[in-house]
Amino acid sequence: TFSCVLKIFKSYKIELYAGNLYFNYLSPLGLFIKPFGKILNKEQFAGNQLINVEDIKNISDHMNKHSYPESDNDFGYYLAGLIEGDGYFGKLALEIIFNEKDISLAYFIKKKIGYGNIYKIKNKKAYKYYLSHKEGLKKVLDLTNGKFITNNKIDQLIKYSYNTKFSLNIKPPASFSLLKNYWLAGFSDADSSFCITIAKSSTHKLKYSVRLEFKIKQKDPTILKKIFKEFGGNLNIFNTENIYCYNSTNFKVAKNIINYFDNYHLNSSKYREYFRWRKAYRIIQRKEHLTLTGLIKILKLKKNLRS
Repeated sequence: TFSCVLKIFKSYKIELYAGNLYFNYLSPLGLFIKPFGKILNKEQFAGNQLINVEDIKNISDHMNKHSYPESDNDFGYYLAGLIEGDGYFGKLALEIIFNEKDISLAYFIKKKIGYGNIYKIKNKKAYKYYLSHKEGLKKVLDLTNGKFITNNKIDQLIKYSYNTKFSLNIKPPASFSLLKNYWLAGFSDADSSFCITIAKSSTHKLKYSVRLEFKIKQKDPTILKKIFKEFGGNLNIFNTENIYCYNSTNFKVAKNIINYFDNYHLNSSKYREYFRWRKAYRIIQRKEHLTLTGLIKILKLKKNLRS
């Protein structure tokens, strides 16, 4: 059976991981630096004998039809998250960068705001939404003021005197729950990734186990600490790059993530990633990953995750 599985893996050209991931741990109370040490957590691979099967909470096969945030309130939260992820307020101008796969999202943003232009970025697989029209900027401010979580965008607005030019009281960083609005959907469309990892496992009948990971990297840990607090998971730091990373491979946390994104839809190519990642969760939920047929299904999902 092992040799059969190995041949299938090679036929799909899937990279396997035999070792552990190495990061530095960031506790919710502050930094605990352990240079290039293992992640300090209790998360397990699906199929590992140590995993608690009760962690695999049932979710439905059914997903509601995809929908965009339509109301001003919903769109405001989504836009604030998107801007905090990939946006920049300059001198009376807003720029948001999009991967070339997400050009339709750029046009959705333009349509909702009613102003702005979209440009191809030279020598990059990316597009820029550029807004300098005063009425358009005023609409963005009306939609997002009070919905930014960090000081970063707020400082940009103050630096370029948006408060005086638009007679606006710029509100301080907000402290709302991420579970109840579109903010995290917008931010995740900008900066998240969904991963399916296949690893060798001496305790698994097929000698391989599966891990589902949701991951976000940032230079500022503020947002990641908030995600960690509300969803669970892990918060780590790469010493050499001074980059913080939120990630989760815990199936209880995966259920929290699924509950959120089933209600507040992603709107970029990340939606397709999420859809396939969610299907892999369903296969594990039904314990089909313990069979060769189920493992092959997950392999196909992994291979096509970002296509």
